[in-house]
Amino acid sequence: MNVILRAEKGGGDRRYLTQPRGEGTTWYAVAEVPRTLRRALGKKRLLKSLETTDLRVARIARWNAVADLKSEIAKHRTPGPEDQDPLLLEAMALREEFVRADAARRNDLMYQITDRAEEIDLAAGGTRDDYEPFAEPRAATKQASQFVQLASAKVTPADLYVERWLAASTYSERTKADARTALTQFKDWCTRSSQGFFIETTTDRVAADFRDEAFVKAGVHFKTANKKLSALRQYWTWLEKSFGVKSNPWMRKSLPKTKAHRIAPDGPMGPERPFTDDEVRILLGGPADTDMANAMRISALSGMRLDEIGQLRVGDCRDNTFSVTRSKSAAGVRTIPIHSVLRPMIAKLVGKSDTAAYLFPDFQDTGWDGNRTMALSKRFTYYRKKLGVHDKRPGARRSKVNFHSFRRWFATKAEDAGHRENVVADIMGHESEVGITFGLYSNAQLKRLKRACVESVKLPL
Repeated sequence: MNVILRAEKGGGDRRYLTQPRGEGTTWYAVAEVPRTLRRALGKKRLLKSLETTDLRVARIARWNAVADLKSEIAKHRTPGPEDQDPLLLEAMALREEFVRADAARRNDLMYQITDRAEEIDLAAGGTRDDYEPFAEPRAATKQASQFVQLASAKVTPADLYVERWLAASTYSERTKADARTALTQFKDWCTRSSQGFFIETTTDRVAADFRDEAFVKAGVHFKTANKKLSALRQYWTWLEKSFGVKSNPWMRKSLPKTKAHRIAPDGPMGPERPFTDDEVRILLGGPADTDMANAMRISALSGMRLDEIGQLRVGDCRDNTFSVTRSKSAAGVRTIPIHSVLRPMIAKLVGKSDTAAYLFPDFQDTGWDGNRTMALSKRFTYYRKKLGVHDKRPGARRSKVNFHSFRRWFATKAEDAGHRENVVADIMGHESEVGITFGLYSNAQLKRLKRACVESVKLPL
């Protein structure tokens, strides 16, 4: 089945469209099911007929169909904390009615809200004599007081508009996920600190306390801390522009950069490194799932980046050559001879699939940035740590080895085999710093040099 989730060159905009029965048949909308939900849904993809063979009509009709499919997927997600709190849902329902009501109706609603809050207070161990819904709450009445404040729109949950903000943004899906993580961390800190998680109560002092306790005292690397603080600052900036929220408490809260010093290559702040042969042997010999095992071997024997592997299509694997058509730089668009060890595996992956199909169809597309390998990257991190392949030095932000270390390992082996630096650079997709141009070689000579370079790299099995 030819599934297209992004705009294709030459074929017009066919995002989220497919013709499972072949060209000229009915168009369907398609949505990928996240790997974690496939068991619940029993499928890797959901389809919905658009009841037309006309591509122009399908392009218009797809959006409502995709929304329905994503809604169906969302039903199987694990509910968040706010979905599991019936009092919060009740308060937010009253709030919705309260903000839309006229003055007379608001008076009636306030009686209803305070009566309900008194019931909550009594259930929490309070008495009718000491209940004051707008007073500084004691322990037993805190839940009731927050109910009144929420239902009467005096305070607003800090994450109420986060999805609306992200939907209006042009951020990649990875950046959106990081922003949600930052809001969740702030929410958890508010809960532990008995601090209200509301827009109105998030002051400069609260923001500074969160920064100092969550990042400074915890020894979090300044880059990680500033990424999360930046997400909070941008969210509040949007709130200010959209709803007139006054003052942004996250302004000027970034942590200072660490002073630059001469860095020892093997020190905690030194560069990340290639895998050792022993580490490659452990990783390739471990209990990896099929997609991960194949991706590791491709990277180790081609020097390809993980996201480049994720973008490979069946048509990019012809004539014993990988064609990298999308990369982070102009030099990254290149061809790489397929190592003889990889050819049987590539032939099996290609099979009889359409040339436009992805070589790894089960990788999940995370959004418009086209990143299809984020989930695999996270699984690989867990996998290598489980096998003891980890090198995080004290004071370092992260491990010195990661999936990219396969690429570094390939480059090291190719250079150790004595191949010319500009040939290795061409395979890797790097700009060569050597003053030798490929104009000296014929196309056939260059292919032979690159193939010899690739074949010289041997897996340590």
